[in-house]
Amino acid sequence: MMRLGPVALFYVLPSPRPQVIPGIEPQHHYNQVPPQFSAWEGLMQQYWWLYPGRSRRTRLRYSSAAAQELRRAFAEFQPDVVIADFRAYDFLPMLKEYNVPLVMSGSNVEVLIERDFHDAKRLVKGLKYSLFDRIECYLNISRTKQAEATVIHQANQVWTCSNSDNHLLQQIYGPFSNTQMIPNGLKVSNYEKTRLGKCNSPRELGNKGRTILYAGTYIYPPNAWAAELLIEQIYPQLRQIYPDCHLLLLGRNPTQKMLDTAQMDEGITVTGAVDDVLPYFAAASVMVVPLKHGSGTKLKVLEAFASGCPVITTAKGAEGFNVEDGKHFLLREEVDEIVAGICQLWAEPDLGKKLAQSAFELLQAEYSWDAIEQTVRTALQEVFC
Repeated sequence: MMRLGPVALFYVLPSPRPQVIPGIEPQHHYNQVPPQFSAWEGLMQQYWWLYPGRSRRTRLRYSSAAAQELRRAFAEFQPDVVIADFRAYDFLPMLKEYNVPLVMSGSNVEVLIERDFHDAKRLVKGLKYSLFDRIECYLNISRTKQAEATVIHQANQVWTCSNSDNHLLQQIYGPFSNTQMIPNGLKVSNYEKTRLGKCNSPRELGNKGRTILYAGTYIYPPNAWAAELLIEQIYPQLRQIYPDCHLLLLGRNPTQKMLDTAQMDEGITVTGAVDDVLPYFAAASVMVVPLKHGSGTKLKVLEAFASGCPVITTAKGAEGFNVEDGKHFLLREEVDEIVAGICQLWAEPDLGKKLAQSAFELLQAEYSWDAIEQTVRTALQEVFC
């Protein structure tokens, strides 16, 4: 977006310090820790299920104090267009006051993410999945659907990250024509050192040649489920064949089970939040994405493509990408198939190099910022017509 003109950023996060993004001024960071709610808003947060429209994915984003900060951002920056995701739902009445075109940029089909969140939560909790969990599931899914539908139908334009997501949105919410497919992408040059082998692995990992990488935020149950599948089934089978192999689980909010397992097995590393992911991609010999739940396209797959790391994934992990099995990655669904695919890459390093090169060429052609720029320009021109 910065290539098209000045950009301001407004975000509401539970963090005392904003992430600094070079070149973007002003940045308006509204910190929700501690939450600055009025007494009435505090009641709505605590008893959210009693209030129509409140759900897990929107309720912690809005407060009157956050709305005041957003008004200040509008006054200071005076934007020509607002690009937001569905979590702007509670801010919609205020945004409409300014009569500025609104673009909803969706990285997922949110109602499906919510459904998959609860499906994965049910799998993780097992017999501990309670009646309250079931009620919470129903309310969150129905209210997320309401919020997503409202934002879609009030937006001047809707961006989806894949054609499959666009099809799903039309299926769920009825046909609408104001849509553009804007894929997720990367600034490829940021990963060049990693791809060329000029980025050092983290010191604590040493020289571990056979390293399986999975990356994600583990507070999200589909990622937690995938990590546990790697820990409990995929890694143990590989360890029998390659005793020196290593499992690297990268990302914030690891589960207690992940942490406990890493304490007991020196072949498993759980990083938690890190300042720079690139050294961990440099340490990996294969990225494995055994996802069965979720929506949208997976940025971790693009990061592996950019880093020169071959990828083995399920169809869910590859969803939305214009990729071919055996050319850009290996498609493997079941645990035994995934294990066999990893062994194949370790036994045939030339195959891994071939997959990584084809994947990198695809990334440059379709998912780099350079490739996406013209698509964004065209989409915004339609907004202003």
